[in-house]
Amino acid sequence: MKVKKTAKKLLLITVTIFSTLNLFSQTDKGQIILSIDGNYKKSTTENGVTKNQNVTQGKYLDAGVSIGYFITNRFIAGFGLDYNWEKEDRANNLMINRYYQTERTSIKSKVLLPNVFVGYYYPIANRLYVNTNMKFSYGKVKSEYDTFWAGNVYYPSNTVIELTDDYSSPYAMNQVGNSKLDFFSADIFPELTYFISTRFSFSLGLGGVSYSLLDWKTDNSNWTINFNPSCWKFGVKIRI
Repeated sequence: MKVKKTAKKLLLITVTIFSTLNLFSQTDKGQIILSIDGNYKKSTTENGVTKNQNVTQGKYLDAGVSIGYFITNRFIAGFGLDYNWEKEDRANNLMINRYYQTERTSIKSKVLLPNVFVGYYYPIANRLYVNTNMKFSYGKVKSEYDTFWAGNVYYPSNTVIELTDDYSSPYAMNQVGNSKLDFFSADIFPELTYFISTRFSFSLGLGGVSYSLLDWKTDNSNWTINFNPSCWKFGVKIRI
């Protein structure tokens, strides 16, 4: 009997706490919210077989902070700053008849992206909102790359020459460089926000649709639709 009474008391306390939290879960005009979110992932992509193969190993960081102001009980507008960093190691192997060629490339890129955004919050459950946001960003992408490629023919024993660090292959080249390019993006992305108290909430960015323009002179642009869970962004929001 004591166990049942204790369980009932705990259940009553839990319900009371969550009911109290619900009183403060609404978004109200005039509120200011500080948001911090991010995503980090590693990936490996392989295509082909041993002597005709492309392999890319990458590390990617996407983090951001923003401040938003509720113009109405649902509409929000604000500004923020995103930081994107990535490192890719690429290996390309190609064999044509008796000729074998390989390429190794290491690329590092980073960019700071000041942005402005607007959004709309819609309640879908107790303390849970779905919000859709549109963001415009601009910055300078800085990249560094180091590329080595070489080729040779089969040994008479029908094995391939192994490349060494001293580039002993008859055909070998190395190139190092860097670049700095303009970058603009327009993004539409859905997000789930769950309020846990009067001030704090958790958010989960679910990917989205993006238009990006790299280098104004060459008009190098593309559209991306990505809702892959590996790219979702987890964050916290604080009312200030």
